[in-house]
Amino acid sequence: MESNYNQSGIYIDKKMRRPSFGMDYDHTHNYCEIYYLKSGACTYTVNRRSFHLRKGDLFIVKAGDAHRSYYEGTSNSERIVISCELNALPETFMEAHEDICNMLSSTMKVVLSEGLRHKIENIFEQMLSETQTPDDYTSDFMRLLMMSFLLTLQRGGVFVHEHPEGSMDISSDIEQAINYIALNYAYPVTLDELAEEFSLCPSYFSKKFKAQTGSTFKEYLNYIRMKQATQMLITTDDSITKIALSCGFNSSNYFKDCFRKKHEMSPRAFREIYKQ
Repeated sequence: MESNYNQSGIYIDKKMRRPSFGMDYDHTHNYCEIYYLKSGACTYTVNRRSFHLRKGDLFIVKAGDAHRSYYEGTSNSERIVISCELNALPETFMEAHEDICNMLSSTMKVVLSEGLRHKIENIFEQMLSETQTPDDYTSDFMRLLMMSFLLTLQRGGVFVHEHPEGSMDISSDIEQAINYIALNYAYPVTLDELAEEFSLCPSYFSKKFKAQTGSTFKEYLNYIRMKQATQMLITTDDSITKIALSCGFNSSNYFKDCFRKKHEMSPRAFREIYKQ
């Protein structure tokens, strides 16, 4: 029975980690790793760049990227790690979902809403249950649950550290600002408001944000809004105007201009091509 489970190419592991526990060295895998921090706090280092993770944060590490974790605070942390070989998922599934294939081939942090965290944790519990009492059906169930997780994540997650270009580690205040943007991109968000939230001078906050993320505040905010709007074009039948406004753009015309600049086509043409 155990061999059937291992042959699925998908492995899930849940552990409690004490404060100050950490790896002394970076390591790599020939498979994708999905790290979810259910409770506690840790610093997650990927390719020698550090990110601060808190309860409910999720990080995807593509195959071959060097990474390690160090746990912080005064209480234990609980983490869940999924290891997935890309060829473990059905070829027809990967061909039908190029966005998911790209997601698993990238290294990034994903911010989850509270509702999305509950859905994902429920899927993780089902996967863990399968590993505790494996049988002849476990491998197939693990693949189905993994596909369910990936579709759920792609539909509702906000991908905030895709291809980070900053020149230094992400500090705690900038990390919190990034999380705030990811959860509030649909509302009016200004640099002055965020700077005040973290008790920083707006000009200093602006320079620090640019240095650590590689983007200005406005560029990053529009990046998140555009990524979510693009996802809505693919996964919903909502009108272009509704998508634009629900993603924080102040008008559909401004959204269309931004979209054309990025994709060299209109949102409507993009949707039609994707559906075909």
